[in-house]
Amino acid sequence: MTTTKQPEREYVLGTDEAELHRLSFQHRLWSETASQHWRLARIAPGMTVLDLGCGPGFATRDLAQLVGAMGRVIAIDASQRYIDFVNRTPAPPGGAPIDARLADAHDPGLAPGSIDAAYSRWVFTFLPEPARAVASVSRALKPDGTFTIHDYHQWEQIYWGPNSATVETVRRAVLSSYKAAGADTRIGQKLPALMRDAGLIVRDILPIQMIARPNDALWQWPRTYFASFLPRLVAGGHMTEAEMRAVHSEWDALERDPASFFYTPPQSVIIGVKPA
Repeated sequence: MTTTKQPEREYVLGTDEAELHRLSFQHRLWSETASQHWRLARIAPGMTVLDLGCGPGFATRDLAQLVGAMGRVIAIDASQRYIDFVNRTPAPPGGAPIDARLADAHDPGLAPGSIDAAYSRWVFTFLPEPARAVASVSRALKPDGTFTIHDYHQWEQIYWGPNSATVETVRRAVLSSYKAAGADTRIGQKLPALMRDAGLIVRDILPIQMIARPNDALWQWPRTYFASFLPRLVAGGHMTEAEMRAVHSEWDALERDPASFFYTPPQSVIIGVKPA
């Protein structure tokens, strides 16, 4: 009997080698912020934790170290390429075993009351049915379990300068691409109500807004995003080759200007608790 291999699910930002490297760098930049949120969510040694939309598993491995050898991390993603990467990457010494599964974030297939905590970062923006995903996680949580979601509150407020000539070009092209993919760039504004409707108590709603300067590591976050994503925008007809070259040229100039700055898109972290 011959089986047909299913095509790799293609994300808006891709799953190729360039995107893998970008995600690795991105996680290093945001790992301290993630750790702060995990402490607020009371994720502790011995727990079973879900990493929903784990991607290549960079946060997954940090969570495995946090919960330790007596804990467990379940990593869910819809990309076989990313799940394979998680499975072939060594687990951290002394860390929890990682159970990486190919599954839909809307229905991760977990038994009711089987996890102590769940975490998701920059995933819900791209989910067609976020309410269904929140409800699925809520059912899987044990009483007093926490669900922490970090996502965009209003992506379109991204900005850099001074006197930027290309910020509007990038904003228009990215939003066009995201709209075509059904993404919701303001999902952070809706998540508290979705958690409430799924039976969770919304314990924390935290804002995230950062400013980067050319000498900051965070300055390279948009730089790597442009390198990975702008060619996809050109290929998809959302931006021209000339516009892409103009963006890179302006960023080269901005890096030499001590007055330059970059505002990250406004984001939110929402922590919901399953009632005891």
